[in-house]
Amino acid sequence: MPARRRPTPRSPLNRAVKAGRKALRQAEKRIPPDLLRQIERGIKDGQKRFDATVKDVRTRVSKATAPGEIDRALKRFSGLSKQFEGLARTLTTRAAAATRGTAPRRTTAPAKRKPAARKPAARKPVARKPTARKPAARRSPRRAAAPAIVAAPPSVPEAPGSGEG
Repeated sequence: MPARRRPTPRSPLNRAVKAGRKALRQAEKRIPPDLLRQIERGIKDGQKRFDATVKDVRTRVSKATAPGEIDRALKRFSGLSKQFEGLARTLTTRAAAATRGTAPRRTTAPAKRKPAARKPAARKPVARKPTARKPAARRSPRRAAAPAIVAAPPSVPEAPGSGEG
Protein backbone atom coordinates (compact mmCIF):
# COMPACT_ATOMS: atom_id res chain seq x y z
CA MET A 1 0.00 0.00 0.00
CA PRO A 2 1.58 3.31 -1.05
CA ALA A 3 2.28 5.90 1.59
CA ARG A 4 -0.35 8.57 1.93
CA ARG A 5 0.66 12.15 1.22
CA ARG A 6 0.39 14.38 4.17
CA PRO A 7 -1.75 17.43 3.70
CA THR A 8 0.34 20.63 3.78
CA PRO A 9 0.12 22.05 7.27
CA ARG A 10 -1.31 25.53 7.41
CA SER A 11 0.79 26.68 10.31
CA PRO A 12 1.57 30.38 10.80
CA LEU A 13 5.27 29.67 10.21
CA ASN A 14 4.67 28.18 6.76
CA ARG A 15 2.47 31.12 5.81
CA ALA A 16 5.18 33.55 6.94
CA VAL A 17 7.85 31.75 4.88
CA LYS A 18 5.59 31.80 1.81
CA ALA A 19 4.88 35.53 2.24
CA GLY A 20 8.61 36.26 2.69
CA ARG A 21 9.55 34.44 -0.52
CA LYS A 22 6.85 36.31 -2.43
CA ALA A 23 8.12 39.66 -1.09
CA LEU A 24 11.72 38.76 -2.07
CA ARG A 25 10.66 37.95 -5.66
CA GLN A 26 8.81 41.26 -5.91
CA ALA A 27 11.82 43.19 -4.56
CA GLU A 28 14.14 41.45 -7.05
CA LYS A 29 11.84 42.54 -9.88
CA ARG A 30 12.06 46.19 -8.72
CA ILE A 31 15.93 46.28 -8.82
CA PRO A 32 17.16 47.97 -12.02
CA PRO A 33 19.00 45.56 -14.35
CA ASP A 34 22.18 47.69 -14.54
CA LEU A 35 22.46 47.78 -10.72
CA LEU A 36 21.87 44.02 -10.60
CA ARG A 37 24.70 43.46 -13.14
CA GLN A 38 27.00 45.76 -11.16
CA ILE A 39 26.32 43.87 -7.91
CA GLU A 40 26.82 40.49 -9.61
CA ARG A 41 30.11 41.69 -11.16
CA GLY A 42 31.32 42.88 -7.73
CA ILE A 43 30.45 39.52 -6.20
CA LYS A 44 32.24 37.69 -9.04
CA ASP A 45 35.37 39.88 -8.64
CA GLY A 46 35.35 39.32 -4.88
CA GLN A 47 35.10 35.57 -5.41
CA LYS A 48 38.07 35.67 -7.82
CA ARG A 49 40.13 37.67 -5.31
CA PHE A 50 39.23 35.22 -2.56
CA ASP A 51 40.19 32.23 -4.71
CA ALA A 52 43.52 33.87 -5.66
CA THR A 53 44.29 34.57 -2.01
CA VAL A 54 43.51 30.99 -1.01
CA LYS A 55 45.75 29.73 -3.83
CA ASP A 56 48.57 32.07 -2.71
CA VAL A 57 48.29 30.85 0.89
CA ARG A 58 48.37 27.23 -0.26
CA THR A 59 51.53 27.80 -2.34
CA ARG A 60 53.23 29.54 0.58
CA VAL A 61 52.39 26.66 2.89
CA SER A 62 53.65 24.10 0.38
CA LYS A 63 56.89 26.10 -0.11
CA ALA A 64 57.36 26.33 3.65
CA THR A 65 57.16 22.56 3.91
CA ALA A 66 59.58 22.00 1.02
CA PRO A 67 62.69 19.95 1.99
CA GLY A 68 65.05 22.90 1.47
CA GLU A 69 63.08 25.08 3.85
CA ILE A 70 63.00 22.33 6.46
CA ASP A 71 66.77 21.87 6.17
CA ARG A 72 67.35 25.61 6.61
CA ALA A 73 65.10 25.67 9.65
CA LEU A 74 66.92 22.67 11.14
CA LYS A 75 70.30 24.36 10.59
CA ARG A 76 69.05 27.49 12.34
CA PHE A 77 67.71 25.34 15.14
CA SER A 78 71.00 23.46 15.56
CA GLY A 79 72.89 26.77 15.62
CA LEU A 80 70.61 28.03 18.35
CA SER A 81 71.02 24.83 20.34
CA LYS A 82 74.84 25.18 20.12
CA GLN A 83 74.56 28.75 21.38
CA PHE A 84 72.38 27.52 24.22
CA GLU A 85 74.86 24.80 25.13
CA GLY A 86 77.69 27.36 25.21
CA LEU A 87 75.64 29.65 27.40
CA ALA A 88 74.81 26.77 29.75
CA ARG A 89 78.51 25.87 29.93
CA THR A 90 79.55 29.42 30.84
CA LEU A 91 76.82 29.67 33.44
CA THR A 92 77.84 26.40 35.08
CA THR A 93 81.53 27.39 35.12
CA ARG A 94 80.63 30.73 36.68
CA ALA A 95 78.45 29.04 39.28
CA ALA A 96 81.21 26.54 40.06
CA ALA A 97 83.77 29.35 40.29
CA ALA A 98 81.50 31.31 42.62
CA THR A 99 81.24 28.33 44.98
CA ARG A 100 85.03 27.85 44.91
CA GLY A 101 85.64 31.57 45.36
CA THR A 102 87.76 31.96 42.23
CA ALA A 103 87.15 34.19 39.24
CA PRO A 104 85.55 32.47 36.26
CA ARG A 105 87.51 32.07 33.04
CA ARG A 106 86.05 33.95 30.09
CA THR A 107 85.32 31.88 27.01
CA THR A 108 84.51 34.83 24.76
CA ALA A 109 86.43 38.00 24.07
CA PRO A 110 85.42 40.89 26.33
CA ALA A 111 83.46 43.73 24.78
CA LYS A 112 85.56 46.63 23.49
CA ARG A 113 85.35 49.76 25.57
CA LYS A 114 84.76 53.22 24.21
CA PRO A 115 87.85 55.45 24.13
CA ALA A 116 88.02 57.99 26.93
CA ALA A 117 86.49 61.35 26.12
CA ARG A 118 89.46 63.30 27.56
CA LYS A 119 93.10 62.57 28.11
CA PRO A 120 94.15 61.46 31.61
CA ALA A 121 96.50 63.70 33.56
CA ALA A 122 100.17 63.19 32.71
CA ARG A 123 101.98 61.01 35.25
CA LYS A 124 105.34 61.82 36.68
CA PRO A 125 107.96 59.14 36.11
CA VAL A 126 108.81 57.25 39.28
CA ALA A 127 112.39 56.04 39.79
CA ARG A 128 112.39 52.30 40.41
CA LYS A 129 115.08 50.22 41.95
CA PRO A 130 116.45 47.57 39.64
CA THR A 131 115.61 44.17 41.14
CA ALA A 132 116.71 40.76 40.07
CA ARG A 133 113.89 38.94 38.36
CA LYS A 134 112.99 35.52 39.58
CA PRO A 135 111.87 32.92 37.05
CA ALA A 136 108.09 32.50 37.15
CA ALA A 137 106.88 29.34 38.81
CA ARG A 138 105.24 26.98 36.32
CA ARG A 139 101.59 26.51 36.97
CA SER A 140 99.54 23.65 35.63
CA PRO A 141 96.80 24.80 33.26
CA ARG A 142 93.41 25.16 34.82
CA ARG A 143 90.90 22.52 33.93
CA ALA A 144 87.36 23.57 33.21
CA ALA A 145 84.79 22.09 35.56
CA ALA A 146 82.56 19.47 34.00
CA PRO A 147 79.28 21.13 33.02
CA ALA A 148 76.51 20.32 35.45
CA ILE A 149 73.83 20.91 32.82
CA VAL A 150 73.99 18.91 29.64
CA ALA A 151 71.56 20.33 27.09
CA ALA A 152 70.82 18.08 24.16
CA PRO A 153 68.69 19.37 21.31
CA PRO A 154 65.33 17.63 21.17
CA SER A 155 65.01 14.98 18.52
CA VAL A 156 63.00 16.01 15.49
CA PRO A 157 61.09 13.20 13.81
CA GLU A 158 61.60 12.87 10.09
CA ALA A 159 58.87 14.36 7.98
CA PRO A 160 56.78 11.75 6.15
CA GLY A 161 58.06 11.24 2.62
CA SER A 162 61.36 13.04 3.29
CA GLY A 163 63.18 10.75 0.85
CA GLU A 164 65.25 8.44 3.09
CA GLY A 165 64.68 4.72 2.62
